[in-house]
Amino acid sequence: MIHDPTLHHRFVLLFEIKNASPASLSNLSSPHQLTRDVRYGLVLEDDFQRVLSLHLERKMALPVLRRRSARALSYSLGKPKALIQYFNIRMFGFTDSAGRVVIPCSVRFSMARSIDPIFPLSSGCNAAYGLYRMHGYYDPRIGTQNGVESTDLELIWQGITSIFNSDSQRWPVSSAMRGLWIFSHEYSTNSVIPPRELFNLVQTPALKRQARKFEDYTIQYPSQGRLETMPDVYLTHFA
Repeated sequence: MIHDPTLHHRFVLLFEIKNASPASLSNLSSPHQLTRDVRYGLVLEDDFQRVLSLHLERKMALPVLRRRSARALSYSLGKPKALIQYFNIRMFGFTDSAGRVVIPCSVRFSMARSIDPIFPLSSGCNAAYGLYRMHGYYDPRIGTQNGVESTDLELIWQGITSIFNSDSQRWPVSSAMRGLWIFSHEYSTNSVIPPRELFNLVQTPALKRQARKFEDYTIQYPSQGRLETMPDVYLTHFA
């Protein structure tokens, strides 16, 4: 079901990062940062998409268009349909330098933020433990338009579940996925399910103090399968 490109897929992702630098809170191409005032860890959508694309390019030999590849970019912009041959463009869309949407996004990610504030360790060199939450969306209307197939969605889930276990991690920084919940349902204009209703089914209460490990948190979520309260929705859970 989660590989069906004609269905809506909304998902909640939890991942952890340990012992990263406060100035550059990750080994994942440094997309994380601590805000000076609030001191939460942040992961931006564009950074996550880029790192995921490069991970799949390396591990699965997928065709990925890098913006610094001027020759490929110039050719593709002259023929927009040629852009969808690249996995990252087919899934994450493309906007030109003027801000015009050339290819819309099939898959979107929210910005991820640590559930609790993160403070440097006593040495001041590294940041303590952080558990991050991110939301995602797959739109079957745009996916169909972009030519997304079941293998594309299979690769997305494989990439998300494996990116945090990359062999490129350098000690003492480490990261790991701590849960992926995918809510799948048919698209219907007569029965629109607000994404927030699905996201709220995965409860991650804040500790309101510095977390030290994943086990400090109590995560609540429905059982895998069809939801009792929303029988049209099927939940798939990866731990």
